[in-house]
Amino acid sequence: MIKKSNSSKELLARAYALSNEAETKGLYKDWAKTYDNTMLDGLSYLTPQRTAKLLSSILTEKDLQILDIGAGTGLAGQNLAELGFTNIDALDYSTAMLDVARAREHGGSWVYKKCIQADLNNPLQLETDTYDAAICTGLFTHAHVGADCLPEILRLLKKGSFFAATVHKDIWISGGFEKTEKELEAARILRIHSKTTDIYFEADKEPQGYYILWECLK
Repeated sequence: MIKKSNSSKELLARAYALSNEAETKGLYKDWAKTYDNTMLDGLSYLTPQRTAKLLSSILTEKDLQILDIGAGTGLAGQNLAELGFTNIDALDYSTAMLDVARAREHGGSWVYKKCIQADLNNPLQLETDTYDAAICTGLFTHAHVGADCLPEILRLLKKGSFFAATVHKDIWISGGFEKTEKELEAARILRIHSKTTDIYFEADKEPQGYYILWECLK
C-alpha cells in the first residue's frame, strides 16, 4: 500500500510507484483537481509545452484531427490550443482527470472536441486511420504504460501522420520501447523523424528522457 500524500514531490513519487489498477485510479482521483498546480507551479513541468511545440513544428494545418494520448488534465492540449490547433480529442484512463480536461477552454472554445476514457493496455474501440497526428507526454514513464500499446496507437493514425511523444530514459529498454521501435521501423510502420534527450522539469540536472517525433508509414 502506498501512503497517501498531497505534496508535489510525494504525489509524483506515488505516480512513479504505482503497482495496480486500484492505486492508479486512487492516485489520479486524489490528484485531478490539483495536478496542474502540482506539476506547473510546484515542479515546473516542461514536457507538455515542449512536446506540443515539437508536434507543431511539423504540422502546417491548424484544423488537423489530433489525439492527445494519456491526456490527463489536458496540459498538452492546452498548449496545442495556444499554438492554434482547434480539433483535438483527449484519451485517458482516469475519468477524474478527463473531467478536468473536458472543462478546459481557450479563446472561448473547448480545448477538446471529445474526451475518451480508455485503457491503453487493451484494444481501443476507435476507428482505424482516424487521426492526422497524436501527442503523448508524461504517460510513458515509471509504472505506467509500456511500448505494447504503440501498434494500437499507430493503427489510429493516418499514413504520413506524426506522433510526438516523451519516453522516460529509465523505461526505454525495460518498457520495451527500444525493441518495439526497432521492430516497427523494420516493418516500415514508423520512421524516426527526430529523437533528442532533454530535461522534463526545470530543476533537472540532466536529461530525463526522450522527446520523439515518429512518422506513421503504414
